Amino acid sequence: MRRFIKWVVRLFLFLLTLLVIAYFLVPPLTETLFDTQAIRSKLKTEMLPSDQPRTVHLEKSEKRVFRAQHLDTYLGTAFWTALGLPRLAYNYLNLEPEHKRIDAESIGIFVDPAKNESTEILKSIAELGVRSIGQRIYVDDTFLNSDAYRKHLELAKRLHELGYDLLLVLAQRYESFQGDLPGRMSRVIRDFAPYVDDYQIGEAVNRSKWGVPDKDDYIAFVDAAFDAIRAHDPTAKTLGPSVIDFEWFYTLYFDHLADNRFDIANTLLYVDRVRQPENEQHGFDTDAKIRLFKAIRADKPLWITEVNWPIKGMGRFKPTSEKEAVSEREYRNYMLRYLIIALGSGYVDRVYWWQLYARGYGLIDHLEGRKRDAFQALANLQRLLSGSEVLNHTVHNGLYDYRFEKKGTAFHLLWTKDETRASLPSRKMSCSDLLDGKKAKEIGPLPVLCKELSP
Repeated sequence: MRRFIKWVVRLFLFLLTLLVIAYFLVPPLTETLFDTQAIRSKLKTEMLPSDQPRTVHLEKSEKRVFRAQHLDTYLGTAFWTALGLPRLAYNYLNLEPEHKRIDAESIGIFVDPAKNESTEILKSIAELGVRSIGQRIYVDDTFLNSDAYRKHLELAKRLHELGYDLLLVLAQRYESFQGDLPGRMSRVIRDFAPYVDDYQIGEAVNRSKWGVPDKDDYIAFVDAAFDAIRAHDPTAKTLGPSVIDFEWFYTLYFDHLADNRFDIANTLLYVDRVRQPENEQHGFDTDAKIRLFKAIRADKPLWITEVNWPIKGMGRFKPTSEKEAVSEREYRNYMLRYLIIALGSGYVDRVYWWQLYARGYGLIDHLEGRKRDAFQALANLQRLLSGSEVLNHTVHNGLYDYRFEKKGTAFHLLWTKDETRASLPSRKMSCSDLLDGKKAKEIGPLPVLCKELSP
């Protein structure tokens, strides 16, 4: 047995040595032996109608060189994941819900002045009743010298004058790392500081198409942002590390790279790959995913700063393939259920829907100007939950029951998944449709509001 243990230890140390050597030697050797600058020159951003960059095409041989050049980033992710797992597991198992109250700022919406006039945007925001607004700008010369940047700045000023809480996303693209990044970042913060409350540093940083193929690029971007915010808007709050999808291991790693400097932990927690928000991915449903992200930084508030579902038949305007796309009815139902699950978890302080105007995934089709049913549904949910307190939630025989209290009156939001149906509660309750307020006849995929009647 002792020989076997010694053999295992030696094997482990040998493999660890190989990994350390690979971490420090492979990237510089790759840059010496191959023309990595030629590959880097191919990394150019082309924004799609779905508001995301097109994936850059590289030849197979170029991909191998690209991966070898950034091997230290991949190995660093693996190392910090392994190192952080014990604390993460402990936090996950011992977490207690903290944020019991839902306020007017708990639900937010992103807006883009390129999709409609500011006057119409402000009118739609007022109809929704949300108080938290997000805007995304790109920190590169092309965007900062564009009419779009000017429109964003003008809209931010108007939102501030009307008393909205404003989150500004400092998004990076490949071009952000060319030239004077600190200078551009300082300009952005100087321009927006009078109007912005919070800054999200980075956007989908675990996707190379978003311009961060390397840990050093991420560190440079974060450092530039923190330096500019400290200099020009020191009282503002910062959010990060801005990892997209259920890739918690990247959240661990990028939070480490940023030296845990963020005031608020965030995640761009999309779940459209599993379709319904209650479905599991690697054994985690949305509630469990949120708990895991909270466990990563249990000492900080958690915001979900981006989520939506792509809509069927929207072609190049939707951000995913048709496989993940849903009908407008499903979009409405999943949105409501996701928001209820997130805010009802007790771990999330705020959730931002992406976004108000967008043909492929927005509450309003920006080309037709048509409000989808989800628009009114979100307005109704905002009015209902604002000022409420989370009491508890249960899942029994496929029936989801989230219980809240507002002004001394307890109420439930109930639904089923998989298009199944359930009977209304037998105890004394007044149940109505969350969309139109009509008396409910049964419980289905659209959440039903049931108010407890006084004895």
